[in-house]
Amino acid sequence: MDKSKMDNLLNDLQQLKDELTIKAKLGAAEAQDELKKLEPVYNDLKEKTSRIADVAGDTASELKAATELGIDAESTEDVQTALELAAEQLKHSYSKIKEIIAD
Repeated sequence: MDKSKMDNLLNDLQQLKDELTIKAKLGAAEAQDELKKLEPVYNDLKEKTSRIADVAGDTASELKAATELGIDAESTEDVQTALELAAEQLKHSYSKIKEIIAD
C-alpha cells in the first residue's frame, strides 16, 4: 500500500471536512445534515486506512486485515484501489456539500 498517497488523500479529506464544518455552521441546515451523515464514513475510512497501513508490506497480513474490515480484495493492489475509491467517493460527497454552501 502506498502509505504516502493514502496519507495525502486523508489529509486532503481532513482539510476539506474541517473547512466544510466551519462553513456549515454558518450556512445551510441541509449542509450540516449532510456533513453529519458523512462523519461516520470518514471515520471508518480513516480507521481502515490506519489498520491496513499498520500491516503494509506483509501481503498476507494486509489481505487478512482487509477481509476483517470488509474489503473484498485478492491483492494488495485491490486493497489500495478500494481505499482510494472510498476516499474519492467521500471527496465527491464533500464537494457536493461545498456546492450547497456556496449557493
